[in-house]
Amino acid sequence: MLATLRTFAEGDMDVDMLITNYVYEHVEDGKQNTINYSGIFPENKVFGWNEMYRLDPVKYIIMHSVTYRTQLLRDCGLKLPEHTFYVDNMVLYIPLPKVKKMFYLNVDFYRYYIGRVDQSVNEKVMIGRVDQQIRVTNLMLDAYDLNEIREKEPKLFRYMVYYLSIMYTITTTLLMLDNSPESIKKFFDLWNRLKAKDQRLYRRIRYFSKAFFMSLPGRVGKKVSKALYKIARKIYKFN
Repeated sequence: MLATLRTFAEGDMDVDMLITNYVYEHVEDGKQNTINYSGIFPENKVFGWNEMYRLDPVKYIIMHSVTYRTQLLRDCGLKLPEHTFYVDNMVLYIPLPKVKKMFYLNVDFYRYYIGRVDQSVNEKVMIGRVDQQIRVTNLMLDAYDLNEIREKEPKLFRYMVYYLSIMYTITTTLLMLDNSPESIKKFFDLWNRLKAKDQRLYRRIRYFSKAFFMSLPGRVGKKVSKALYKIARKIYKFN
């Protein structure tokens, strides 16, 4: 990876984003799960969004798989909220519209150890910090008018909508797992805020979430949410 970055620097190549594979290391059972992007991005060449091959719901890019050009991060005006978990989603999402040149290096670089009881992505910890998850989701929603991005970069638009959908899916599932009156109110506030901002985007994200993980509030909804949470965890490997 360092050799590749040196090649960019020596050749005066302003590659905005370097993408590499990452590996989930499950500490509780010693299993590994490698996320690679072969067949999704071109290899061994600089490319743009329109050259992506396809979008894989399981192999979405996250902070673990991305190295941004430093000046791009400065130029995009990224500001993270203090004392807030889950801002890695913003680190990945906010700079994306500034990215014009990408390079995929098919190597396993980042090792993500998950499964500790006190970890921020532990299920009980995530439910206890759901307000921070909501805050990050809303900040990502407010960052851009995605309709403007859609006209310039359709594939980037689809990816950003997809990433937002994942945020809403996980946040909604956590609220349903808690299922307290306060969580139910937060559930409706979260979705009504999205609907008020952009009804078309609301329908897109709602469709995705409903098709995969969203359930209704109530006793039955809580049971369904627990089952769906396990499915979401297996697919997205977030804890």
